[in-house]
Amino acid sequence: MAPPEFELPPAFDTTSMTGKKFAYVSIITNSIIQEKYDAFAAALKSVGAEAIYFDGKGRPDVITAAIQSAIAQRVSGIVADGIDAAALAGSAVDDANAAGIPVINTNAGDPSTTLPKGIAANIAPGIFKTGTLQADYALAKTDCKLTAVDVYTTAAKLTVDAAEGFDKEVKRLCPDDCKVIKLEFNAATYPTSLEPQLRTALQRDPSINAVVLSSGDVTTPYVTAGVQAVNSNAIVIGAQGDGLVDALKGTPLKADVVWPPSQTLGYYAADGIMRAALKQPLTVEVPVRLVDSTNWGDDPAISAQFPGSDEIPTNFQTVWGVK
Repeated sequence: MAPPEFELPPAFDTTSMTGKKFAYVSIITNSIIQEKYDAFAAALKSVGAEAIYFDGKGRPDVITAAIQSAIAQRVSGIVADGIDAAALAGSAVDDANAAGIPVINTNAGDPSTTLPKGIAANIAPGIFKTGTLQADYALAKTDCKLTAVDVYTTAAKLTVDAAEGFDKEVKRLCPDDCKVIKLEFNAATYPTSLEPQLRTALQRDPSINAVVLSSGDVTTPYVTAGVQAVNSNAIVIGAQGDGLVDALKGTPLKADVVWPPSQTLGYYAADGIMRAALKQPLTVEVPVRLVDSTNWGDDPAISAQFPGSDEIPTNFQTVWGVK
C-alpha cells in the first residue's frame, strides 16, 4: 500500500482547556503505550492542560478502580486505551458520565461501528480493515491453502475485532480449503505464557503456515520465539508496525499492517478527549498501511512508513490555535 495521508479534524478553541486535567487509562503498560501517553501528555501541555496516567494491568478490577480514581480527582475527561469500555458500562463508565466526565475509546474497537453505551467517541485505526488486510496477504502468500493461527485476547476489544475481520475475510475468499485456529492469550501473563501456547499449537498441527497477530506487535517477540523454537516455516503477519526492527534482521515476521506512530495516536487522543470535554465529540478512524519487504524499506521506524507524521504535533497545535 502507498503511504496514506492524515486528515486533521477542524480547528476549535482550546483556551478553556487551561488548568484542566485528563486521565489516560491503559489496558497494560508497555513501550508502545508509554510513547502514546507521553505524546498525549505533551499535547495537553501545549494547551495548558495536564495528563495523569493509570495502568490497568490487564485486569478489569484495576481498570475500574483507575476510572473511579480519575472521577475522584475531578478530571475533565478519560481516555481508555485498548480497553473494552463497553464491558465496564453500568459501573465505572456510567459513574463517570453521571459526574459529567466524558469517556472516549482509543485503540479499542472499530470506529466504523456503533459506539458502546456511555462512550463519547472512538479514536482508532480501522480494526476490521487491519484483519481484512492480514487475511488478504496470508491467502495470497499461501496460494489459498491457508492454515492460520490467529493470536488475540478478549481483554482488548480491538484484538477481538481484528480477529473477526481476519476470520470473515478468510471465510469469504476461501470457505472450503482454508482454516483459522483461534489462540487466545492472557493479557496479564502473555510475556511468559504466550510463547509456550503457540509452540504447542504449532506442534499439534504441522500444517499451520501462517501466524496472524490480531493482538498487535506487542506480542511479536513471543510469537517469533514460538515459531523458531519448533522450526516452523509459518509466516508471521503483524499489526502496529513495532516488529519492523526485528523483521529487517530476518525474523519470521514477513508483513505488517502498520498503524501510525505512537506519537501521532497520542495527539489524536488528546484532540479527541478535549473535543469530548467541550461536548463536541468526534470519532476518527486513523489510517493503516500494509507493508512487507517489497515496500517497507530499510528504516525500521514506524514514522518512515507514514511520511509527514513527524509534522503531526505542529499541525495539531495549529488546529488548537496555539501555533
